[in-house]
Amino acid sequence: MSPSDAHHSSPVGAASSRTLFALREVEFCFAGKGEGGSARARGSADAPAQSATRGSSHARRPSPADDGFRLAIRQLDITRGERLAIVGHNGSGKSTLLRLLAHLEEPDRATEFLRPEGASIGVLKQDPYLFDTDVAGNLAYPLRMRPTPAPQVRARVAAMLATIGLEAFGTHPARNLSGGERKRLALGRALISEPEILLLDEPDAFLDRHSQDVVERILESAAATWVLTTHDLRFAHRVAKRIVALRDGRLASTLPVNTLTGEWRDGAVVTSGGLTIHPGETHADANANADANADAAADAPADAHAGGGMHAQGRARLSLDPNALVLSREAFDSSMRNSFGGRVRAVHEERGSIWVEIDAAGERLTAIVSRESYERLGLNVNQEIRVSFKAHAVEVL
Repeated sequence: MSPSDAHHSSPVGAASSRTLFALREVEFCFAGKGEGGSARARGSADAPAQSATRGSSHARRPSPADDGFRLAIRQLDITRGERLAIVGHNGSGKSTLLRLLAHLEEPDRATEFLRPEGASIGVLKQDPYLFDTDVAGNLAYPLRMRPTPAPQVRARVAAMLATIGLEAFGTHPARNLSGGERKRLALGRALISEPEILLLDEPDAFLDRHSQDVVERILESAAATWVLTTHDLRFAHRVAKRIVALRDGRLASTLPVNTLTGEWRDGAVVTSGGLTIHPGETHADANANADANADAAADAPADAHAGGGMHAQGRARLSLDPNALVLSREAFDSSMRNSFGGRVRAVHEERGSIWVEIDAAGERLTAIVSRESYERLGLNVNQEIRVSFKAHAVEVL
């Protein structure tokens, strides 16, 4: 009966007083499908949540034919009071992970998968379903399912209409709202029962500027612990206290920005724009270098060497951590292996951090620096700048 962005109760295993979600070696597979199309949702908005387990595998086992998308989370903890953003490109696994947290899917296997016992959870889908009634009726629905006394329903609906900026639309049919207004209404409906946890799938998608401002204000003032997904790294930095990145179904060590392509040459990568970038040594490289048997080391596959591997060759894709890029007005002595000149193309401020977009040999890079560093450097658009970073700031994809 209830839409997917209404409340869920989550009767699952015992988490610690601070930890709400604990994932260890959690895997979920689609049978030949991508992120958006599970062939077997374990539950729905109206189905009772199913229990997670500790130290055991789940009933369904993937078959050899399950060669489609695979989500594999080695370790993730979400604690009470967190404001966590999960960022990544289409198909990276963001929505799938959120559905697992919301009890809408169950993992195929997990060493540990704990979700909070008895916690109320509000869920917002990317494309939320609205009832074919007026705006106030949509907001009132979760309260009437409790049930809640009518005077209290009216008061809380009026307050939520003001919060989401739709106080003049209470009697309007929900189907007549704009896309941004519909998203705000769905968010208000998820919030109106005052859930302990909010799980929000791309709450910033397809919003006009006013709706985006309203959504950001709501997230900043929300008392609930919340986890959201987004493509927009700048939005994540504005609203979240912690950001994790997903890439191809796995947690990534760098954020989805500064992705470059190039060719391996003598342990470095020469990018399409002509930059020579030296990645750091990885665990695989260290093992190969420590192996006295040269033939055994030579047998290691090239794609196992995610850093400046002596056997790496062919095409390469790199990601540079924007927080690890060091800006300076001129070259300086340093142990950093990567350093080259560029020019400032744009500057943005997001929640006290300065995002500096730099053109370096035709490659567009983003560095995130403190306001103090920005003011000390006296940066201006079109100004020449030096970009430096250590090898470990480079991830080979």
